[in-house]
Amino acid sequence: MEFLNFLLILAAGWLIWRRPDRERLAFGILVVSCLLMALLFLIGTHGSLVPGVNL
Repeated sequence: MEFLNFLLILAAGWLIWRRPDRERLAFGILVVSCLLMALLFLIGTHGSLVPGVNL
């Protein structure tokens, strides 16, 4: 799933670089990527008292 996020961000960057007129699509791809990252974090820390980060 992290690789999918990487590909989504890469696709958004390519769209901005090569096709600036498709900026709205690139922004939508970035929003989907951020939501996917947040969802993966919530699924990974579900049931944990403290998230798996360095304290």
